[in-house]
Amino acid sequence: MSKPKVDHNPTLSRREAFQAAASELDATFVAGKLSTGDRVHLEHGPWKVILDTYILNRAQNPITYTRVRALYVARAGFTLRVSQRNVFTRIAELFGSRGLRVGDQELERKYTIKSSNDRRGQSLMMDGRIRGLIKIQPSLRLEIRRLPRRLRRIRGDGVRAVAVQTIGVIKEPDRLVSYLLLVAATLDRLIKIGGASNEPVAEGRTYARPRRV
Repeated sequence: MSKPKVDHNPTLSRREAFQAAASELDATFVAGKLSTGDRVHLEHGPWKVILDTYILNRAQNPITYTRVRALYVARAGFTLRVSQRNVFTRIAELFGSRGLRVGDQELERKYTIKSSNDRRGQSLMMDGRIRGLIKIQPSLRLEIRRLPRRLRRIRGDGVRAVAVQTIGVIKEPDRLVSYLLLVAATLDRLIKIGGASNEPVAEGRTYARPRRV
């Protein structure tokens, strides 16, 4: 599939944008109910990749995020974050805190990459498709992370998440498609570098913490 081009169409509603993204990828659009908003479910290998929005209240100031996420069974316990550079990351660099170098100056000028394991982090970011899908976006945050504590009690620490999010309600279908493809590409790369198991996350099962590498 060719690299998606960002579609600046201000006339679409959130629902229409989600439906268009689902149609593009042969995914499933799930209309929201009282307790949940609209979602897109993309079946990719053994994983379910989910697009939705959520609201985070910070100091009585609600902020809406668009996100895509998927759970996977981890074989190696490492984390990674790709986040947009800002004044705080530049200040941190003055004091010696530098991000991971992945040999892509265009990416490194715009984003800071942090990983709990430099070797695995670099290996994951060597995937040109992942880097390309990140670079075409005006902003995003990509994470490989542990689940929140309350979910770890249910699923165990052997289940991890790949997540992409950005501030605001994104209504450009091609941008939403890119987010879904980025999570899918990250899952594929995790398999290749030995960070994930090629099996679905089973409901009702608790997974042991993966080995630290």
